[in-house]
Amino acid sequence: MAIYGPIRERTLHKSSSWRTLSDFATGEEIFYKLRQLQKAISQQDALVGLSTVWKSLPTKANREIQKLEQEVRLLILNVTKEHSRGSSNEDDDCIKTKHNGLLRSIVNSARHCPASYRGSAEDYIVDNCKSIYFAGHETTAVTVTWCLMLLATHPAWQDRARAEALEVCRGGTELDVDVLRRLKTITMVIQETLRLYPPGSLIMREALKDFKFGGLDIPRGTIIQTAIPMLHLDKDVWGQDAGEFQPDRFANGAAAACEPSHMYLPFGHGPRICAGQNLAMMELKVVLVRLLTKFSFSRSPGYRHAPLFRLTIEPGFGMPLVVTKLP
Repeated sequence: MAIYGPIRERTLHKSSSWRTLSDFATGEEIFYKLRQLQKAISQQDALVGLSTVWKSLPTKANREIQKLEQEVRLLILNVTKEHSRGSSNEDDDCIKTKHNGLLRSIVNSARHCPASYRGSAEDYIVDNCKSIYFAGHETTAVTVTWCLMLLATHPAWQDRARAEALEVCRGGTELDVDVLRRLKTITMVIQETLRLYPPGSLIMREALKDFKFGGLDIPRGTIIQTAIPMLHLDKDVWGQDAGEFQPDRFANGAAAACEPSHMYLPFGHGPRICAGQNLAMMELKVVLVRLLTKFSFSRSPGYRHAPLFRLTIEPGFGMPLVVTKLP
């Protein structure tokens, strides 16, 4: 069974909660356009194609990217306008649902954009909605996929994780925050998966002023890029088994897994760290518990291991696994 596509589609339905429910087809169209945009950007040189100068060149690839960006922008703004019209009707049950809360929050925040934000209110809305689609959907889907591949490859760890999941779910226990905190083995599996296949594999920052970094002079406006996989696979930091799946390295938590601790960056670091990291970890735990208590997973003979950079690190030839329903 090819699992990556179904997992991605399932998380789409769960993550698109900002959209107005009156037109789910629009949400799917935005998702489809964003997938095209993600693919178009990743087909360029990852270390050049995202730079401001490169994006301004009139290449065929850049024209396609600009076209997709404009289409996504119009779709998102149309949803926003629909939401604004509907919110004026206090009797509209749709507006009263929690599903519109996030979009409403974004629209309200756009009226008071931070002083550091360089764009317009519409830019603010579009940027945040795109981030929700990407960070709240794509990264979760791809991490679950890699988790299942690694557990299928290492059946002993799959057995340990399943035993823990079954123990937690005994008697129909509800998966609340306190229960999820007790999932030590599954947490280690997720953390090790994020180390080997970090969904956000490239961090980019712009220097806001001239500064020195070691012996280098970094002028203002320089784009500084950090390739997360290079840090996560550094043998000087993680040991000679850096390329191997060893969840036990996180037995004492992420902070104690390596020295220095900021060499582990699945969610970034510092003031710009991912705001949704705790939600992401809870989502991943819930999904794995549900899957491991119902199915077993093994590698398909047709699986070809080819991690591919498309802004996230995803399986280049899909993820075919043998999925067996448990008795």
